[in-house]
Amino acid sequence: MRPPRLTRPLALLLLPLLAAGCATAPVAKMSFAEAGLSSIQALPADAAPAAPEPELPVVPPVKVAAPEAVASEPPEGPPIDPALIRFAADARMRRLHGRVGSGFPADVEAAWRALAAELDGYLTRALPQTPVLELVRAQVTVEAEWDYDQRRFGAPPADLARLVTARASRLGTRIHAARALGLSMFAKRPAGPLRWPIENAGLSSPFGMRNHPLEGRRHMHAGIDLAAERGRVVGAAAKGWVVRAGWAGGYGLMVEVRHPGDVTTRYGHLSALLCAPGDAIDPGQAVGLVGQTGVATGPHLHFEVWRDGLPRDPLTMLGGGTQLAGAAAFAARAAP
Repeated sequence: MRPPRLTRPLALLLLPLLAAGCATAPVAKMSFAEAGLSSIQALPADAAPAAPEPELPVVPPVKVAAPEAVASEPPEGPPIDPALIRFAADARMRRLHGRVGSGFPADVEAAWRALAAELDGYLTRALPQTPVLELVRAQVTVEAEWDYDQRRFGAPPADLARLVTARASRLGTRIHAARALGLSMFAKRPAGPLRWPIENAGLSSPFGMRNHPLEGRRHMHAGIDLAAERGRVVGAAAKGWVVRAGWAGGYGLMVEVRHPGDVTTRYGHLSALLCAPGDAIDPGQAVGLVGQTGVATGPHLHFEVWRDGLPRDPLTMLGGGTQLAGAAAFAARAAP
């Protein structure tokens, strides 16, 4: 069915009405003030064009940009090892000169209280800042020295006993917590110019001035002592050739190795020699076994590094030893 068509007269009548409805009045322009943007000002006609956005990252306006990553828990102090080394060395001298069974002398009691204060400061650090191996060494040292002093001097004062026992217990608790979290006792050391002659050995005496453990006088210790059981294999610190292997006075059985760059290493108090003069040595190659020959209070390796004709602190050249070297130097300066 087709829709009805409008007649011509009716269309002529509707045309004016449609035209009137489509027509609208012009809209007046709104000012910035009326729009609430009175603070915006138009740029003058002669203003310079804005600089284009850079395509590359903008360099920070500082000389040194922020690092990509920082340590979340930077160390708050040196390791506890040097304090324990100093305490153990002094404790041996106090037992040597103290009277047997006379009770804890005042200087011995004062030394234990000072060590307890150092342990308190150490144990306030976050767990990642107290390595498991360091905690174990601290606990073993405290318990051993406490037992030695009781055997020498007799029963300690009750309050001192509670003080020391509590610190040893706190060390044990922290060791258990670290192991429960999966922290390892040994971490791989970063590489250094020299290899450690013995792996995972305790530092029993640092480089520098010290009281001689047998003679009691203060003298220069030209190397470091690494505590280890008798018979442990001692490896060469770097490539070189053996220039000396035999008895050398207070060193006992000693091996001396010459390395490129005017560097010489010495390995003293050995129980056996595994090389001879003239032998070419590779890094880590066995040169001897740990012993107690010469002037020594117990089995250990005396390790020296000489460069340009002078003794140097071996810890500054061994992988991972720099921080321990600084801590040992701090402890030596603090010693009376």
